[in-house]
Amino acid sequence: MTSPLATALNPSEVELKFHLPEGSRVLLECYPALAAVAPAHHHLVSTYFDTPDRALDRFGLTLRVRWDGEKRIQTVKSRSKGHGVAASRGEWEWPIEQDIPEVALLSKTPALAAAACAIKGRLQPAFFTDIRRTTYLLHLDSGTTAEVAFDEGDIHAGLAREPVSELEIELKNGGVEPLYRLAGALLSTAPLWLMSESKASRGWRLRTGQGAGAQLKLPLRFKRSLCADAGFRQLFGATLGHLTVNIGPTLRGDPEGLHQARIAIREARAILQLFDPYLSADSARRFKEALRTHGQILGAARDWDVFCLETLPAAMPDLSSERLEDLNAAAQVERQRAHEAVAAALRGRGFSEMVLGLVCWSDVGALAPSGHDTGLTGRKLSTLASSLLDRASKRVRRRGRHAGRLSETGRHDLRKSLKKLSLDIEALAPFYGTNAVKRYRRRSEALERILGVANDAAVTDGLAHKLVATNRAALSKPAYALEHWNRVRGRKALIGLRAAMRNLRHQPKFWS
Repeated sequence: MTSPLATALNPSEVELKFHLPEGSRVLLECYPALAAVAPAHHHLVSTYFDTPDRALDRFGLTLRVRWDGEKRIQTVKSRSKGHGVAASRGEWEWPIEQDIPEVALLSKTPALAAAACAIKGRLQPAFFTDIRRTTYLLHLDSGTTAEVAFDEGDIHAGLAREPVSELEIELKNGGVEPLYRLAGALLSTAPLWLMSESKASRGWRLRTGQGAGAQLKLPLRFKRSLCADAGFRQLFGATLGHLTVNIGPTLRGDPEGLHQARIAIREARAILQLFDPYLSADSARRFKEALRTHGQILGAARDWDVFCLETLPAAMPDLSSERLEDLNAAAQVERQRAHEAVAAALRGRGFSEMVLGLVCWSDVGALAPSGHDTGLTGRKLSTLASSLLDRASKRVRRRGRHAGRLSETGRHDLRKSLKKLSLDIEALAPFYGTNAVKRYRRRSEALERILGVANDAAVTDGLAHKLVATNRAALSKPAYALEHWNRVRGRKALIGLRAAMRNLRHQPKFWS
């Protein structure tokens, strides 16, 4: 029999997931709201299925059959379709009487019918999970119920095994505000850190040796009638979702995952600056500082990634006799240290507290009873967008005066303002004509590329000097050769700076 959930047009699951370090569970179960509720205990064995060519995965779906005592439940989930920190997935469930999926049940569900045709007769087990789950059902307020679940066990794929130790907070009904409040309270009770990787994703990584890679930010679509305060929440929430979804790749040492996480922090800071006149100054200042601190930690690791993975390989053909491999060996040590600092930061309480605090402040206003804005309510974002972009554009124009005579610091400041303008344009572009936006962005990106090469050259010099200064005098010769090569590269890039800045100044503003 098909459950009501399976027949709903848009069934969904909204949850927050945390890694549960050893010793944290004991502390969390003493939290008053949990201690006051009788827990339920389950032994869940779930087998995940797909075709040999992973047809379901290409549809963005997972299919499992779960044993829970004597019950068997067939579940299909879609990939997270939300833009925020909490995962929001489509979910369809059916009680079944067999150990293998009943594909006919998918065929009867419009959203899954195409996938059902693609997998019929071709399914096979991919991996399974063996989990001991303890759940607490909490009534957070008059209209909100959430389930807190401790999951401990293993994921098995062939002979490979990976332990699971997670805390999940799933919204059963009601609004998300109490969910985030509860998460913040639990985070203050015991060490936890946010994670976004599902058990299904971990299972595929265990089976194939390849995890989900870095994730780009999902594009937003706005209606012209969207209120400015709702627009701010959507824009800012999307940056936090972009950050959260790249935690896993970053912790696995994926350079692009780290790059995307750093971009997400830049996006968040850019949105705060874009809406700065309308935000509560004190709380905004506190969050800006937290974002800046974590951005610096990720930025240091990103600098070493670029140095080791891009700059040195580009220089080696021109400097083949300069023993750059010695410089690279020393740089890899520093790179590893920088990535360890990133991992420590992402696993630290401060990072997850920052993200949840930002969600509460921006998305549900939990930290400001009177709301976080002082002038957005009742205004349309489409009518406000022009003035917002004007502010960002004026900052670029002001810092770009006399572009050819700018100091290294001046060029760096111009580059930061230009990057923020680019992020602002990306955020508000849905309100404007595509061709006009593209023309403007072509010129801004041309200027950004020039400034980027010049910035990389400056960073390279600093890192090379650091390698020599850290008791590695033997590296002086290859470091000097790299510095000279790098200086030439930077000078070549700057030849076009004045013209690129002039072209951007003369490009009509598409938002006017």
